[in-house]
Amino acid sequence: MGGSVWSDNETDLDLLGFDFLVDEMVVALTQQRLLPLTLGVLGGWGSGKSSLLRIVSKELSTISSDEAGHFVVVPFSPWQYEGYEDIKGALMEAVLTRLQQEADEGSAEAVEAGRLRRVARSLRRPVQMLVGAALPAGAAMAAGALDPGLADVASTIAQSAVGGTYPDQEPVGESAEENRTPADPGAFRQEFASLVGSLEQVRAVIVLIDDLDRCLPHTVVDTFEAIRLFLNVEKSAFVIAAHPEVVQAAIDRRYPGLGRPGTSGLGAEYLEKMLQVKISIPVLSAPEAETYMHLLLAQLHLEREQFERVCEAVDLRRRESALGVALNAGIASATLGAGMPTRLYEDMTWAAAISPVLGSTLRGNPRQIKRFLNTLTLRLASAERRGTRLDAAVLAKLMVLEEQYLTDFQNLFDWQVQALGSGGNGHLQAAERHARGAATAAQRGSGDSQTPEEPRASSDGRPPRRGRARGESTATGELNEEVRAWAEMPHIDAWLRMDPALAAVDLGPYFTFARAKLRLAATTALLPAHVQELLGLLQSDVVGRRRAAVRQVQQTVAAEDLPTLVEHLMQVVQRDPAGPATDSAAELCHEIPAIARDVCERLRLVPLELLRPKLSTLVRRLPPTDPSVTALLDGWESTGTPAGAFVRQARDVRRRQGRS
Repeated sequence: MGGSVWSDNETDLDLLGFDFLVDEMVVALTQQRLLPLTLGVLGGWGSGKSSLLRIVSKELSTISSDEAGHFVVVPFSPWQYEGYEDIKGALMEAVLTRLQQEADEGSAEAVEAGRLRRVARSLRRPVQMLVGAALPAGAAMAAGALDPGLADVASTIAQSAVGGTYPDQEPVGESAEENRTPADPGAFRQEFASLVGSLEQVRAVIVLIDDLDRCLPHTVVDTFEAIRLFLNVEKSAFVIAAHPEVVQAAIDRRYPGLGRPGTSGLGAEYLEKMLQVKISIPVLSAPEAETYMHLLLAQLHLEREQFERVCEAVDLRRRESALGVALNAGIASATLGAGMPTRLYEDMTWAAAISPVLGSTLRGNPRQIKRFLNTLTLRLASAERRGTRLDAAVLAKLMVLEEQYLTDFQNLFDWQVQALGSGGNGHLQAAERHARGAATAAQRGSGDSQTPEEPRASSDGRPPRRGRARGESTATGELNEEVRAWAEMPHIDAWLRMDPALAAVDLGPYFTFARAKLRLAATTALLPAHVQELLGLLQSDVVGRRRAAVRQVQQTVAAEDLPTLVEHLMQVVQRDPAGPATDSAAELCHEIPAIARDVCERLRLVPLELLRPKLSTLVRRLPPTDPSVTALLDGWESTGTPAGAFVRQARDVRRRQGRS
């Protein structure tokens, strides 16, 4: 593989086989009787939502009819405006700006679009001031959590705020007529509908809203309110691409405690009412993930004309079998013939080997698959620049473990360090022989026609190996209980049996490129035995043992070993923030304030909600005068979450106790 990588941004090239989703969306958006429509494109981060929007936008631009008119597509990302402008006004202005471009210059429609744009700007300040107070009441009433008698009050506040009818508000523009402001959202919506209807050449206005799941809760709600209050008119459609759970959580945080009894909050019901049509993006199946990996590799190695031929072959196979692998080395060779690049064939071979494990561990997420391949490509290029030749298949196999099971990868590296100078990693060799021998034995037991006298050659070309009974030690490494337990974990067993075999490979150069993650593991493996024992005691569920270990660390651990001990302990905290290691970290900071900075840097990486069970201990035991502790606690307080409020209360209690 060369040094090229794949862009992580959205694309209008469909490598994921989303054509059936595109068809579903285009059909819904082009049905006049369904308008106005709010359509949700729902999927996790990295599932391909943004790319799907771009493909649909491209498809809609090709649909045109002299009689029915064309579609006006308005892309909008509220995330890009967050922190700078009111989202309601920004969305309204984006739509009106695009409609003004549709009207003939100087026409009545152009003038009206310009006037409504100025109205949208004038609405920003009042909306920010008062709608924030009015909408929670309206939302609560909709959820059945507010006395209906308050409905008129909430409606009056909202209409006054949105309509901008304030005595001290000066008119904007050149004349009162030109700047007349609608008295309420309904009036604005009516004038907006009249404008859209007057543009006879416009078949429909379709607004594609992306990145909503990256926004703060108030932005999420304001975007929905802009659609509902102002823009939801005939000949309009809104497409919301978002992670549904994230959006629901944002709504719940914006309006806490307003859900119906027995529900977690208002978010799910709010989203259900807002979205008339929902299209969920499925995760890639194992065959689909493999096809996607092969397409990315083909895109990297092939000329444009060759790649287009491959894509046509993939489309045909997808239509014949939606659940099968639509591209691999064999299919590419049959399609390209003599034009098949050798490097592409080699890359597709190792991709096919790792795809079952990679596809399952990355949960069929296209973005994560692409990022995995990008990291691999950059490492190969970096090694080549340094004059080192890495085998892409070996690197890919190691990266599967590194990216998805870092603890197991660290175990592998620790064994490598321990085996320095002994001629190889005996534990890895023993584990690999154990897994592959057990697999061969299982095949024979299930009716494999191959006899013990005729061992099967491995797919990577190495000499055939005979199977071994489970637990048998090897000539090059002892299968002790620790190694056996590691090798028999299901994900490790599958990884060990994955091609290529690594027993005879010098893995040192490969670990070099993961040293940022492995530095701690390597140093930990070389720590004195009593320090490693203390690390175990610091993770004990027994309070007395932990506190005794803290005292022993203070008294017996050498200065050069302390940073590594702390870093290793904080790795445990990051994996299990609510576990006993977090208590030990706080106690160590209390006894050894010099480590507070390192501890705080790692705590900053942990989501605050996951630390909530330990916040009281952290506030009480972290040294309050240390600047890094102050910065950490201030940051937690500023989150505006219930956990942040708890931190503030706990700090207040500690201050009062300190003064008493």
